Amino acid sequence: MAYRPRAAAASPLYRAVLDNLETYLVERKLSRDDPSNPCAEFSLRSFLQCGIPRFGVARFLCRKCGESRFVPYSCKRRMVCPSCDAKRAVIESSHALDELLPAVPYRQWVLVLPKRLRYFVHRDPRLPGEISRILAETLTGFYRLRCAAPKDAAPAQFHVLQRFGSSVNLHLHDHAVVSDGSFSLAGGILRFHPAPPLDEGEIKKLVEGLRRRILKRMLRLQAVPETSVAEMLLWPHSGFSLDGGTCVEAEDRAGLERLLHYVLRPAFSLKQLTYKPEEDLVRYLPRKGGHGGKGNFTRELEWSGVEFVKRVAALVPPARRHMVRYYGALGPRSPLREGVSSAARGKAAGCDLKEGYSITPVGAVVRVVKQSVKAGARTWAACIRRIFEVDPVLCVCGAEMKLAAVVLDDGELSRVMAHQGWAVDFPKTKASRSPPMRSLVADEGGQIDPRGEEWEGRQDSPLCVPA
Repeated sequence: MAYRPRAAAASPLYRAVLDNLETYLVERKLSRDDPSNPCAEFSLRSFLQCGIPRFGVARFLCRKCGESRFVPYSCKRRMVCPSCDAKRAVIESSHALDELLPAVPYRQWVLVLPKRLRYFVHRDPRLPGEISRILAETLTGFYRLRCAAPKDAAPAQFHVLQRFGSSVNLHLHDHAVVSDGSFSLAGGILRFHPAPPLDEGEIKKLVEGLRRRILKRMLRLQAVPETSVAEMLLWPHSGFSLDGGTCVEAEDRAGLERLLHYVLRPAFSLKQLTYKPEEDLVRYLPRKGGHGGKGNFTRELEWSGVEFVKRVAALVPPARRHMVRYYGALGPRSPLREGVSSAARGKAAGCDLKEGYSITPVGAVVRVVKQSVKAGARTWAACIRRIFEVDPVLCVCGAEMKLAAVVLDDGELSRVMAHQGWAVDFPKTKASRSPPMRSLVADEGGQIDPRGEEWEGRQDSPLCVPA
């Protein structure tokens, strides 16, 4: 099967953003409480250039037969472009499997916050990282006690901060893929200490500890009012949810790869999205959980074009904030990281890790070779091969095509596009439409329910307290 570049401008997401971006930006200036961050506009405009030849192409040339292939550039924006997010998921999951996660059992932990806290977490870029760190420290202490491991032992933790829910809504929660046991290193010998089966009472204790630590940290950062924290501590049900029911056995590397793809997946699927510009209507058919087969769909969701673009803009993470984080034995400063990585690269078996795996030092020459191999695995061609099982740089004659030129000049681009039979015009956003007449004053009747149950999907501030 030959490689064919995707028709980026034909996707319903592209057409919806192209038609409604300018209107959304005007309405955002008038809005008193839009959840998107300042870099959302840049990400959306970059997405409109993703996969469009008019904004630049790379030319691949076959030295054997002279065949040329022109490939448009990607935007690499997070949470906006499903295509770039899919490539990023392949890169991160392959790196974790090949370089970081040895063949031991892994458990997925999912931390969900109360609805009342989500308003503050969505708008304060400090809080997601703090919550992820608290969860990691709690799990490290939890596994040390359960495994009867040494004090310096720690589990390998791979955290992904997801900013989206199943209905393309802003909903930040933490997915953690954690080794179901702890690693220890002594005298050049790496050992894995497996954990016993989970108990329901242990999870309840974890949730209570997480609630108090997270609320205390938010108070120290002055991110949440003291009155709100005091009320939440009195709730009979904390509102925090921690699930650890998904476990992958040591031998099931394919299952671990599927789990990593799931936690790193794009925010939504283009196959389940439709856009009717004549009706100004966007429809999305969400699949709950992302795992089930046919029939595992919820009801179809509908929005106007501007409302949908607003939802997509809210998903864009703040600039220079990592969504993938490593803790425990994989932490950047952990003395266990090099040993665990060596075991993963050496394909150490689970039984060897339990008995003790000898860590051999990696020479400078070998390290340089591994870095070059790692860089090759992150290239565009490697991602396409891994996703679609098609080699995009393989010529029809069987030879490998090489990068010959990068075309960015407008005149050269016009000639290339005319020769290829592509449209030469720029895709242009539609002019903004007049916003609907509505009051910008907060509704005095819309007060907060202390249990937080009425705040699902709402973005207005919960600080309006009744007199």
